[in-house]
Amino acid sequence: MDKIKRHAALPALAAAIAILVALAASTYQAKDSGTFEVRDLLGSREAIGDVVIRGELRDGVHQTRFRIEEGRMRADTELFEQPKQAYLYRYVPGSPVRYGGMEYFVQNESSMHTITSRRITEQGYSIPVGSAEVVPPPMRRDPEDSNDGVRLANPPEYGLARIGDSVYYTVPVSSRSIGSSAIYELKFYQWGFRTGIDPQDYAHRKLADIPLDANESGQGAGIEILGLEAVGDRLALIFAENGALHVRSYDVRTGEPLGEATVPEFRLPAREGDSGASGVASFYESYEAYPDHERSTLTLNFRRGSSVANRIDMTALSFGFSGGVKLADRTDLSFSDGEEDTYSGISLLSYRDGKLYAIRSYRGPETEQPRALFDIVRPKHLYAYVYEQSRLIYKGEIVTDWNEDNIRAYNQSPYQGSFGYDQTDYRYFTNIVVE
Repeated sequence: MDKIKRHAALPALAAAIAILVALAASTYQAKDSGTFEVRDLLGSREAIGDVVIRGELRDGVHQTRFRIEEGRMRADTELFEQPKQAYLYRYVPGSPVRYGGMEYFVQNESSMHTITSRRITEQGYSIPVGSAEVVPPPMRRDPEDSNDGVRLANPPEYGLARIGDSVYYTVPVSSRSIGSSAIYELKFYQWGFRTGIDPQDYAHRKLADIPLDANESGQGAGIEILGLEAVGDRLALIFAENGALHVRSYDVRTGEPLGEATVPEFRLPAREGDSGASGVASFYESYEAYPDHERSTLTLNFRRGSSVANRIDMTALSFGFSGGVKLADRTDLSFSDGEEDTYSGISLLSYRDGKLYAIRSYRGPETEQPRALFDIVRPKHLYAYVYEQSRLIYKGEIVTDWNEDNIRAYNQSPYQGSFGYDQTDYRYFTNIVVE
């Protein structure tokens, strides 16, 4: 009897192995059968024929690399041998900024700014590596300002930029600051060893002075330092002064100015419901920066104060840095395709050969999928836009089946209250570029 049982187990084992092999084969064959296409919504697809749009759609178990070239989509899916933890990074004002495999956090104190560098591991978390300190020149506080310390126009990390292994910093002071500021090249000491160093050995190098004389009178908009950016081997200081935006380039070796571009009729700050005086647009201080180091261009995207419900109004300014600085393009953008995805969304601008390409993702309205009890799993859409001479000439959607990942959330009971959202289980777009 025992002999019969032993022999009977062999067919059962063989059947189990056959089922596993069949499932694996089916999964492998289905890996490239998912939806992945471009759907034209406005204009001709020829508008994206001169560029390549590529990126990844991934989660913790597989990734699909896609490439749109000459208007045609190609996609290839890779299954991971072992599940991988999914780590998303999207900059949020007030949080660390990332450059390559490093991130930097600025601790803003009244008399000193401490910048901490951290190395990003393959697992997605960061390890402190070094620290640098900046003691800004004395900047008298506006007597009418009741806040202590120097009021900033933007979060302090807006003042960071990196070129190669060198990190530069300026304090993004507001028009309430009086005196002078500067741009510094930082020198980092080993993190955690502050008490054992000679501060002179790690003193920052002053690259250029930034006079704040325009703030002395207390009348008009004055000067506000909005941020510092890197374009190739140059630094770009972004500041607003007396109703205009300025972008000034600096040589990182000598600190000498290499040119400056001015955008008139640029009023800061914008406030809710503020449409500007005498038809002059108003803008918010924070911006998105998209440098193209190979083409020596920088595109800055500012949100306008004229935005209304269910619409996002922005202005994109593209500057060329070859032979100085010049304004190459100004495009007013309006998006009404859903709610901005601030968690795992995509926001990309690229100016190339007279056209502005925008890749942006949005969550659909609540009425689009009434089963979605949680905002984070509302249907998502990824759109591509092309502007030429401030005119929208093309709009298309990169269509996939990524919203099918929400099926478990759709089936949640409203009485459950919440559910565990793990990015490892929900696909997201990443590493999207236009080239």
